[in-house]
Amino acid sequence: MELSFTKLRVYRECPWKYRLQMVEGRRIPLTPAGSLGLSLHRALECFHRQEAPSDADLWDCYERRWMSQGYPDQQIRERWFAKGRRILEKYLESERERRTVIVAVEREFTYPLGRHEVRGMIDRIDRHPDGRLEVIDYKTAGEGEALDPTDELQLRFYGLGCRESLAMEPALLSVCLVAAGRRLTVAYDAEAEGRLKGMITEAADRIAAGDFSPDRSFCPGCDFRMTCACFAAKS
Repeated sequence: MELSFTKLRVYRECPWKYRLQMVEGRRIPLTPAGSLGLSLHRALECFHRQEAPSDADLWDCYERRWMSQGYPDQQIRERWFAKGRRILEKYLESERERRTVIVAVEREFTYPLGRHEVRGMIDRIDRHPDGRLEVIDYKTAGEGEALDPTDELQLRFYGLGCRESLAMEPALLSVCLVAAGRRLTVAYDAEAEGRLKGMITEAADRIAAGDFSPDRSFCPGCDFRMTCACFAAKS
């Protein structure tokens, strides 16, 4: 089977949620925060694909890539649009202090792992003046002081994909907190690759075998809890 980080994350949260979302195709309703996040990702991709873009180019990209879905009415949509501009203004301030060169934007990777295939999309890869490569993932919400375990796992998943598929050697892995205008960074750990590959392979094997046993500890935070038979049985 083909495994992305999103599939791995959902399966680790709850195999039954994976079945509902990835097998049965249930959709999570789009929220204002989720819609804005998609708009910001699309705007940053558009902006950084241009050669020597100006601030005005970012505003143009934001308006052209703006998603209007997910908002209950026009007034709320306009408030979130203004919030997105404020976030991007802070992002521009932080980018002016960077001394790196962008070498890839929205770079896809894919590689075989045993009988499975691993696939992903890296938001951005930068090269530092000393030659080190940094894998960057945008997060449009949150202002934490430290990486949470899921974000760090995602970065290591992308770092491994960078090595296995793109023939690049990442030295740094970063979450770019777009709203906060800063990054949270860890060093790439090549010695941990074996454990990560084992985790990915185990999840892919279980999914391929149809093992969707529910993990009810995740029920309170699940998007499907109100319509899920497993949550009803727990209640």
